Amino acid sequence: MEKTLQQISIENGYLTDAGAGWTLEPKPGDQDTQAVLTALIEKQQRPESPSKASTHRLTTVSVIAKVPADTEEYQQVLDDLVTDIEAALDTREVARNFPDGIQVPVYVGMEPLMPEKASAGWVGVLLTYQSHIPKK
Repeated sequence: MEKTLQQISIENGYLTDAGAGWTLEPKPGDQDTQAVLTALIEKQQRPESPSKASTHRLTTVSVIAKVPADTEEYQQVLDDLVTDIEAALDTREVARNFPDGIQVPVYVGMEPLMPEKASAGWVGVLLTYQSHIPKK
């Protein structure tokens, strides 16, 4: 996911520069940065297919992103951010960025993340994906 999500930039034809904020280790201080983009494993459970029960785990991953936004543009920037993440993870090239045996993540849902104060200057999103990942 890292390689795929880091490519999100206006220069690469996307609507935002969310990829510039990629990190595997978000920190409390990240709230002051221009953009934050990360992916976190939320849970693992038994695969949907019985044939994969002994070899794979159904893994739920949350992609969390935050980008700058003016108060008047929250909804548009939120839509652009969701569009960028979905587009990045929904291309044929994405499959090349995942190791053999790992299913390309499948979209599950989206939740907007709005700041407590309207003047915070950012908007965020949490997108949930699932993938079958081999057991080690």
